[in-house]
Amino acid sequence: MLRGIRQISRLRKFVTAPACILLNPTAATSATTVGKQAPLHTSRIAHKYDKKSSRSRDDIDSDDEVDAEFKDERDSKVVKTKVNSLRADLLLKAGLGMARNKVELNFYESKIRVNGKKLLKKSVQLDVGDEIDVIRGFSQTNPSHLVISRVVILSAGEHDEGLSVHLRRYKSLLIDNYSNPNAYKSSEPIAH
Repeated sequence: MLRGIRQISRLRKFVTAPACILLNPTAATSATTVGKQAPLHTSRIAHKYDKKSSRSRDDIDSDDEVDAEFKDERDSKVVKTKVNSLRADLLLKAGLGMARNKVELNFYESKIRVNGKKLLKKSVQLDVGDEIDVIRGFSQTNPSHLVISRVVILSAGEHDEGLSVHLRRYKSLLIDNYSNPNAYKSSEPIAH
């Protein structure tokens, strides 16, 4: 308890110290006649915060230039990620943040479409410009429309360990049901 009171009294001396001591470190040594005060080391704190702000604005990475190409649309977000290959299941996992078992479940329930066609193999290799849709269900207001999540491959480039890809993610889109061979039919019973 006594130790805590001593520390508080020392701190009180620093707080009530004249402003010239705080601003001028050389004046701190002359202030030792007033009381035993340690000099403040503010230069270390100033350098700590100057490191981030001293970076030049002209020094832009090539990745930042690529990001500028893909402007965010209103209902979407551009996601930059690294994947091992352009497999459909890996891109869905990275683009929508889905777990692997959820991707598999949607695949086995035939809820995944690539460019409007039913995905027959999870491991199919995709290209830039392909759209991957995950059907979330029928629209409540219009049963002929589907609510989907969509991932569009914007770009893919070589990286140290795999590929660096830019994906446009739509969490919720309302679209017409797909054409006849690829139309989505729910396996759930309809309540009358």
